[in-house]
Amino acid sequence: MNAYEKIEKLSEKEFKLITGVTREVFWEMLGVLIRRYEDEHAAGGQAGMAVELRLTLALEYWREYRTFRHMANDHQISKTEINRAVMWVEEVLSKSEEFKLCDIKERFATKTEEEEDSEEDAEIILIDVEEQPIERPKYEQEKSYSGKKNSTRRNTKY
Repeated sequence: MNAYEKIEKLSEKEFKLITGVTREVFWEMLGVLIRRYEDEHAAGGQAGMAVELRLTLALEYWREYRTFRHMANDHQISKTEINRAVMWVEEVLSKSEEFKLCDIKERFATKTEEEEDSEEDAEIILIDVEEQPIERPKYEQEKSYSGKKNSTRRNTKY
């Protein structure tokens, strides 16, 4: 049973928790991917990985930021194939009109005067979660260090 078959049986709530999207959005994404897949394979060729599985793997990668090595181990697919699947899904969805992300300036520049006066204006808040302080030992670590490792080593001074 592959990853797609597993999530297909989940309830709506569990589906969204696992994939990060609702079933409706999932089906819209899948429709875009299937159209592109059929265009690419219209002349024939090897089928490769199922489109549903590609999308499921991409959503799992985006949701959990797992390494391809761990995903390959869980799904018994090579990490190269998982990488290709995720990259293909990203490329197809980013080029599609349905899932195209417009520029923030472009999105809010087209407001009408009525919309500008409304209280429902969206606020844009950016949060940088990448930079976290590195936890390193302090300079005076020797004061709190128990020294247990030193008792198992031999004195190698000659």
